[in-house]
Amino acid sequence: MAELGEIAQVHYCGRLDDGREFESSIRAGEPLEVRLGSGRLLPAVERVICEMNPRERRTVRLVPDQAFGPYDESLVITVPADRLPSASAMPVGEFVEVKTDAGTLRAKVVSVDDRAVVLDCNHELAGQAVTFDIELLAVIHESAISRELHPAGCACGCDKLKEQIG
Repeated sequence: MAELGEIAQVHYCGRLDDGREFESSIRAGEPLEVRLGSGRLLPAVERVICEMNPRERRTVRLVPDQAFGPYDESLVITVPADRLPSASAMPVGEFVEVKTDAGTLRAKVVSVDDRAVVLDCNHELAGQAVTFDIELLAVIHESAISRELHPAGCACGCDKLKEQIG
């Protein structure tokens, strides 16, 4: 079984309830290699992987709260067109990245006119249940020395103890 902090190699396929596939490592041509607990995967998917043995396959369906969150109408915002460079050229129906004081924001362009741009800042899969077919190919067990070199710190937890003491 895999544990948080270890590297898992997985093949996965994510699809919506209507059967449409939105992501697949098989289609991408190579398995995903991910450090469990790094935040790259949905927490519910990581929990499933941590319960699996190598070569095991599972299918898990996640409701919106477990996946990409509920759809939030308050995340549909109207921005004055003069505050966005090239607002008139923004592609309606497409996703764009907008730089803000808080960082880069990915949003779907809902509409554009001379006065305003309407942006939907919800995740594109917000409000939808998703199903993942997961196959755990392998767990890469690192030595304690290798794990200590990882930015998260020592695998034994001594770095956290040093923080508490020091």
